[in-house]
Amino acid sequence: GPVFRRDQRLSQDVQIYVEQLGDECAANVAVSSDNRDDQLPRTCVLAFLSRLDPADQQHKRLMEELVMQLLKKDSNISKSKVRYHSNSLQHRVKNRVWQTLLLLLPKLREEFVATLLNHVFEAGFQSNQASVKYLIEWTMVLILLKYPQHVDRFWTCFNLDHEQTKTSVCTFLSVLVHFSVILPHVKDKTVQLRKALDVILQSCFSHNFSVRLYSLLALKKVWSLAERLQEEEEVDAFTGMSSVVKACLNQAEAMQNTGNANKNWMRIQSHFFFGAFHPVRDYSVETIFYTFPSLSEVSDDEWIPPWKFEKLSSFSESPSFPLRNPAPDLGQLQPGDWVQQDRSEQDKEERWAEVQKKITPWRLGIQDQEPELQLVPPQRAARLGKQNGALLVVASLIDKPTNLGGLCRTCEIFGASCLVLDSLHHINDKHFQSLSVSSELWLPLLEVKPVELIDFLQVKKSEGYCIVGVEQTANSRSLQDYQFPERSLLLLGNEREGIPANLLQLLDVCVEIPQQGVIRSLNVHVSAALLIWEYTRQHLTSGSSKVS
Repeated sequence: GPVFRRDQRLSQDVQIYVEQLGDECAANVAVSSDNRDDQLPRTCVLAFLSRLDPADQQHKRLMEELVMQLLKKDSNISKSKVRYHSNSLQHRVKNRVWQTLLLLLPKLREEFVATLLNHVFEAGFQSNQASVKYLIEWTMVLILLKYPQHVDRFWTCFNLDHEQTKTSVCTFLSVLVHFSVILPHVKDKTVQLRKALDVILQSCFSHNFSVRLYSLLALKKVWSLAERLQEEEEVDAFTGMSSVVKACLNQAEAMQNTGNANKNWMRIQSHFFFGAFHPVRDYSVETIFYTFPSLSEVSDDEWIPPWKFEKLSSFSESPSFPLRNPAPDLGQLQPGDWVQQDRSEQDKEERWAEVQKKITPWRLGIQDQEPELQLVPPQRAARLGKQNGALLVVASLIDKPTNLGGLCRTCEIFGASCLVLDSLHHINDKHFQSLSVSSELWLPLLEVKPVELIDFLQVKKSEGYCIVGVEQTANSRSLQDYQFPERSLLLLGNEREGIPANLLQLLDVCVEIPQQGVIRSLNVHVSAALLIWEYTRQHLTSGSSKVS
């Protein structure tokens, strides 16, 4: 649909909320809505697709060509973007592709489904966001349910060596979690259960935590089917592996004090896709276009509520494809912790005590800073309410742009009064800029050549500056014991040679950083950052400004 401005979208949200109230709201009865719903084009097209008749040759050709184009679109996105962010354009397009495929699936003839099955399996090996994975897995379950003669093609997916997509096997293990839906329709249940257990047990030995976890869940579900089959048909095909399987499941259930492993085991079992969701019972417009997106953290502007389809007279509802879910269980759930297998090894706490915060240490916000860029750095700092100390950092002996860029950023953040470089041309170097992140715009810079340093230091001494060298000497002071004078000049040595002997004689004090390791020296930027912070701690943080 069209892309609306923010003010238009706000108006839309209000109108949608009022429309959701139905006839209980007087406005819906008295006034006709002129809401320019950006989801209307999608709902109209989906309503059109719902009316296609597979018995009509033209309709059949249209559906089959559309399905192939959608699969091609999905494949092209996967090839161009191996990984993509949640709710990005690629994510939204792929999600819509598989929603549409699920809508059309019951109308497709068996011969055509047989030709596209390999495309569906190939999509399962791609790296996808959680919502797309659920739709692909659901599609596989429904295909194998309707056409169980293709189940042997499904087992071949576990034999392929996809080294670069190790966790994609979790997609196929997720299908096996719903094997209870497929099993009643296969011919030789014992043989198919044995194949399922074989591939699951192999995955139980994977070095990847996600694969092992999905394997245990699939093993729990499939083994319950095997035990039931043994009781009903009195077969002993699974007796040999009984002790091994039960030992694995007992070990999984006994994880009471094993930290993250126990948490993830409980989360994946309670996840909606493996618990409340049933692939056949919950097959509806509501689940595909509203419930699934809301439970898999898709942006809410992608959720299409059922009432939007109800408003369209062109939408065709059928017993095999209802508009709403017959049971409310799935719609009452909330998004769980377990969203995607790629994140399973992370410890995601249920309650977050701390969140990352980018502090804003000046009076003005970002939107107010643009005019200040026209001023010289001291004027910018004054206008922005930034507090600077009297620390002067001299880096004329440093020649690596990366060190200078990082040093510039450190000086600006901790409020140094000026940074001295051997050449101002450094600020145009891309390596400098990659580390400075525009801090040179807010920090006064001065150019002093190395040959001019003696005169420069003598002038600063006469102005009352204490010349502090960052160097290990026989009489150097420890950083933890040294009290910086307010007017301090910090002289940094060269990356390799340190501070030359002729400049050492001009220093008022040498400060060294206590060390515990074997390596005798720190990177010059790291050393400077420690001293700059110590100066800041002693002088600037005693006031009202807060350094975090």
